[in-house]
Amino acid sequence: MTSVVGQVLNDRYEVLERIGEGGMATAYRGRDRVLGRIVAIKIMRPELAADDAFVARFRREARAAAGVAHEHIASVYDTGSDGNLHYIVMEYVEGESLKERLRREGSLPLDEALRIASETAEALAAAHAAGVVHRDIKPQNILLGHDGRAKVTDFGIARAASSPGQTDTSAIIGSVHYISPEQARGEAVGPQGDIYSLGATLFHMLTGRPPFEDGDRLAILHKHVYDRPRRPSALRPGLPPEVDFVVGHCLAKDLSQRFASARELSSHLAACPRAEAVGGKGRLARWRHSRFGRGADAAGWWVRRRGVWGLAATIALVATVAGVTQWAAARGRAEMVPVPDVVGMSAGAARTYLEELELEYREVGSRPSEDVEAGALLSQDPVANLEVRAGTVVKVVLSEGPSHVVVPAVTQMSVAQAQRNLEAAGLTGGTVQESYDASVPRGYVASTLPAATARVVRGTAVDLVVSLGPKPSEPGGPPPMAPPGPRGAREETLTYMVPADAGADGEADVAIEIIDENGRRRIYQGRHKPGERIPPQKIRVTAKTKARILVDGKVRAEREYLP
Repeated sequence: MTSVVGQVLNDRYEVLERIGEGGMATAYRGRDRVLGRIVAIKIMRPELAADDAFVARFRREARAAAGVAHEHIASVYDTGSDGNLHYIVMEYVEGESLKERLRREGSLPLDEALRIASETAEALAAAHAAGVVHRDIKPQNILLGHDGRAKVTDFGIARAASSPGQTDTSAIIGSVHYISPEQARGEAVGPQGDIYSLGATLFHMLTGRPPFEDGDRLAILHKHVYDRPRRPSALRPGLPPEVDFVVGHCLAKDLSQRFASARELSSHLAACPRAEAVGGKGRLARWRHSRFGRGADAAGWWVRRRGVWGLAATIALVATVAGVTQWAAARGRAEMVPVPDVVGMSAGAARTYLEELELEYREVGSRPSEDVEAGALLSQDPVANLEVRAGTVVKVVLSEGPSHVVVPAVTQMSVAQAQRNLEAAGLTGGTVQESYDASVPRGYVASTLPAATARVVRGTAVDLVVSLGPKPSEPGGPPPMAPPGPRGAREETLTYMVPADAGADGEADVAIEIIDENGRRRIYQGRHKPGERIPPQKIRVTAKTKARILVDGKVRAEREYLP
């Protein structure tokens, strides 16, 4: 972009110097000639300015952000255009960004990191209350004034950069190091997305690095979605367990485990201890250190006043205090245990495991889950790896399994085969009725009630309607085809694993067709993830039989059976 330094936008905003650049706009220090104040001017990048829809969103979100006023939010003053230059005028904060501070110092003192996080959480609470979600919380967008106070900037700009329904992760704006799992997946981002990003930023302030930093852009996005970050205290020994607790709940993948609001997060940050343990040995060790220092000063005073006998008494006193304190510290350390990861375990196994670690198991509810089988643990609180005192109650939520299942297509199957497929889908066989049907061979399933593809409650009974073939009075229909009898027949079992490259949306439609003396018919149909095995299919062979396996409508394998 051609330099705009020295220009005056709309005869009002004088551009003084370039101070930074982001994915959507270049930042300048400027002067408002009307009000006589220094301002920050964000000028949209030329490639984005050519998109009229983006420009409209840019202005709309800027106006929404301008309606949020808070002491820890950099105010939005104005938005406008001058020729092909589209800009936002914002409060100019004298100081530096948190990114610059971290680049210079690596990590921050605990009390300062918690204060900055707390002020940012307060800003987010105010914005969320006004219906504004930031979507790009990161150190670059947190400004630190000369007095150290934090101000969040660029509210609304991140939202303008994402059109509704966008799912292309290559178009994700800004740094991927602080992005929430839902945004990494291309899903809609709500207030809890900002909480995750603030948790990642706090992790960086405490440890000198973001939660995930190894690998390229896509690898880091994958880690945000699937990997569990380390506890901050694992990288910085001495951090209080309360801090691990807060960061762990900010960075939870499951929204139900994440803080529900920025206001809730702010209250937990306020309760965190502001001092680290000396040498990583806990607050008792820090207490011992401070009091031993004062005891040594007292010893000098006592020697001067009382001589050798006073010195001996003082040494005994100090030794006693030190011994008691060491015992208390050791006892306190022994009582701290890391919470294990019990999500996915059966209730009985989790209870036994927790009790062996002197933790208490308590079920607090259950809810449906498409991913965790019924009876297994769906979530836990406190989260895994957090250090807690022995006897702490670990609250767990059990999975009820999928609340609904899809009725599979079982037409043109034998009754036995259809019932096996229904059971594999989590359903039960209902009544078996007969009806004339010219399109389905006699003895095979013609239809089901509920019909195929219907979503029903797990365990629902599905009635089968078996074909009697065409009505005797209906000429022109195919000749009756009796199902193969038991004489001379044998059974083969067909198994199949869905290829890794199948299923553009994460699942593939798998079907099995049989071609034999009775013609062609479909004996199985269902949806499966790549790498998943379909339920074993029994095939009765009375003559030369060919089985075709179709994945998303294409034949991927053929198998032939001889009698």
